[in-house]
Amino acid sequence: MPFGDLITGGGTENEERGDGYKMSRRSKESGERRRMPVWLRILLGTAAVLVLIAAAGGIFVLSKLGKINRAQPVETLAPELEYFETDEPETEPESAEADSAETENSEDSDTMNPEDVIWSDAVDVYGTDNIINVLLVGQDTTKEGGRARSDAMILATVNKTDRKIILTSLMRDMYVQIPGYSDNRINAAYAFGGAETLAETILVNFDVEVDGTIELDFFGFCDIIDFIGGIDMEVTEAEIPVMNDYIRGLNGLFGRDWETDIVTEPGYLHLNGIQALGYSRVRYVGNGDFARTQRQRKVMMAAFEKVKDLSITEMLSFADQVLPLVTTDLSNLELISLAASILLMDIEEIETHNIPEDAAYQSARIRGMAVLVPDLDECRRTLQEIIYGSGQEIEE
Repeated sequence: MPFGDLITGGGTENEERGDGYKMSRRSKESGERRRMPVWLRILLGTAAVLVLIAAAGGIFVLSKLGKINRAQPVETLAPELEYFETDEPETEPESAEADSAETENSEDSDTMNPEDVIWSDAVDVYGTDNIINVLLVGQDTTKEGGRARSDAMILATVNKTDRKIILTSLMRDMYVQIPGYSDNRINAAYAFGGAETLAETILVNFDVEVDGTIELDFFGFCDIIDFIGGIDMEVTEAEIPVMNDYIRGLNGLFGRDWETDIVTEPGYLHLNGIQALGYSRVRYVGNGDFARTQRQRKVMMAAFEKVKDLSITEMLSFADQVLPLVTTDLSNLELISLAASILLMDIEEIETHNIPEDAAYQSARIRGMAVLVPDLDECRRTLQEIIYGSGQEIEE
């Protein structure tokens, strides 16, 4: 018997038995495949489809987020070149009811030397994963793509635990410590070093971490309001002359006829982008800049109400139009997480505040600037309570 046959068992009979064994094994394997439960095949198929949809959706979302402007390192102002924006009288309409308590119009402000302001030391840096603080910056610029002082600074807090949004305006004339520079108005921080320096200024003065910033200029603001079809806002008789002054200035900035979109009657009006911006910039009516920041928050809330009711198709179109108008230092993942948190909260009401609050500051004139010198201890306590709540344990 050949050596090969000895090893294999030899002969045709064994070969036939081997073929039969192989056929039996193949039949068994086929039977096992046929016996795979129908529910399992459906589950696996569904999972595969979901993975494909998720991948396609992720690519689609990323393509949308790719339209947004990403914050780039800014050229900071050399400390020896810092400046102080001394106040020059602005034309005040006769019908505007300027509040004498407002710093820029007050003749009762105490003149102080910079060294007269004593700052209390920071104690704790607050922060928690359940609360996101995004700084919204509106640029006071007349040049598209340029950077000037921040006309509006609103700390938008998304509280995922209590399912609410809080908007806190930081008064632009507040006198604060600016890291790397002399004490100045808080809006100078943005002019000197961009959003990063402004965020550092908030941390140094109020012990609150800013998780990210979103920046918008006049041009982008007007375009966004126009895209959502305008907003409805109640305008008083006293606000109209000041509002129209700003509208005329914006018309000149945008190359439009001087009298375009001028408001003629008070009441509950439908405002387009330029009108809404003119309204949100009104000063000298009511309690000066306190009333102005309140108008800014009202405009934001009205816009939010319009956006949250958009259909999916309208929301996608909104993203296409709006994302190229804003600049942010938030990553794609952070933006998606933030948007998901807001959409899932089903927010009915937005809470609003301003810092400093009444009686938590002193009106003064320093280096020729009319400023609000805050009681930092009180302002820190108030801001942290607004954001984190009283008696809540905070992670350092």
